[in-house]
Amino acid sequence: MDKIRLVIASDNSSARRGLTAIFNAENVFMVQGDYTLGEVVDKSISLQPDTILLDMPDGVAVDEREISRIKKECPCSLVMALVENEPRETVAEILKWGIDGCIPRGIMRSCLVNTVELACRAGILCLPGSFKKIVSGEKTKLPNYNGSGRINKYDNGNNENLTRREMEILQLMANNYSNREIATQLFISEPTVKTHVSSILRKLGQNNRAQAIVYSFKNGLVDNVHMEVK
Repeated sequence: MDKIRLVIASDNSSARRGLTAIFNAENVFMVQGDYTLGEVVDKSISLQPDTILLDMPDGVAVDEREISRIKKECPCSLVMALVENEPRETVAEILKWGIDGCIPRGIMRSCLVNTVELACRAGILCLPGSFKKIVSGEKTKLPNYNGSGRINKYDNGNNENLTRREMEILQLMANNYSNREIATQLFISEPTVKTHVSSILRKLGQNNRAQAIVYSFKNGLVDNVHMEVK
């Protein structure tokens, strides 16, 4: 199995060295380099890593335009952020930019490694365990199905209706199921799951799974959401 190519970025030189040592000690990773947050955009575009890990202790430490540029120029790279227990507005803003997952900075070493590996290998993305509490105050009513088996549109957006199958997949996504696990659970093929996931993201107007999960929880599209890594 090919190694996961990883780029690490932090404005703290000690943090860069520590993170580099952690991932270099694992056979599944190849750290391509560690850089400051100001350097990481150009370096990532040049290296095209599988994952970019941003150390963001102050929340908004990277300009939104820089994240957008990374996502545009590195379409196959996952962008993950190490964050503190940020206020609701800060975490929501980070995810809005297109960050694929947020990992608590205090996470155990082994859990950090497993989280990044799961994101790359299985498409399981992480949010802080406390994030459910952060967004719970904004939860609205649960959706109602109409006769066609589709959920009714919401007045606060332009999203198209989700089918009943898409709602099933969205619920499983919210509970950290990978595409393969969803396929097994619903007795469908993995390519079919990927097609449904793409459709869900498009209809909800979200860029990635993390954003779709947060949006869906806030708008009552899913319930019993487990944000913790399995």
